[in-house]
Amino acid sequence: MRWSLIVVALLGFLLAYFAHSPGLVALGVALGLIGGIGAALVFIDQRIRDSSRSEYMTPGELDALKTTLKPPGTHLPPPESR
Repeated sequence: MRWSLIVVALLGFLLAYFAHSPGLVALGVALGLIGGIGAALVFIDQRIRDSSRSEYMTPGELDALKTTLKPPGTHLPPPESR
């Protein structure tokens, strides 16, 4: 997807460069800008996905997290009556 957007952007700018009518120049510039912005957003999205952690934890990770939050055998004393 991202490489096809780069190709669309390059073809759009080539069309704008070699076109002789104002309509084709506008179409080429529009294709170039839309393809370039789209490709940049797809590359950014892929970079974020590659560097982010998984949303879900494995059961082993959940058990390890539970043991660090509440050590076994340590409970609060009962409240004192007044």
